[in-house]
Amino acid sequence: MKKNKFLIVVLIVIIILIILSVKTAFSKKKKVDIGNLTEEEITAYIDNKISNIEKKDLSNLGERDRMEFYVSKFIENIENENYDKAYDMLNSGFKKNYFKTFNEFEEYAGAKFPKMAAIDYTNFERNGDLYVLWTRFSDSLGSKDSYKDIRFVVKENDLNDYELSFSVEL
Repeated sequence: MKKNKFLIVVLIVIIILIILSVKTAFSKKKKVDIGNLTEEEITAYIDNKISNIEKKDLSNLGERDRMEFYVSKFIENIENENYDKAYDMLNSGFKKNYFKTFNEFEEYAGAKFPKMAAIDYTNFERNGDLYVLWTRFSDSLGSKDSYKDIRFVVKENDLNDYELSFSVEL
């Protein structure tokens, strides 16, 4: 009888130790020593972390919300004058037709998009693997009556992997 109690206590202790070791193994986060990384490697690491967080958030959103997120990221890059990032989001065929060079896009975006945009998503449609969003832009700093309607076409290859184009005002 004493022997059985002893075995039960030993088994319980072993089970507790196993549970604690498994819990510790899963709770440890991989730490990166950024002290030995270059500035480019740090930027790439941070961009990757942000992309993974965005993917996780996007996986919980519906189609329309994801497309609105992608368009808002594009506009955010333009507002922050990160024209290179915005240019990289564009569909290659669209760039070939409208903005053969980055400089052409930068000049257009700087002149045609508001510096601080208020965006109203007025309509949304899915056409096969393409999504079309109708937007109304107004300049947050400008008159209420001044607005611009822009249509965006988004192709989502995977979560947070997309390309877009928009109606160009010639």
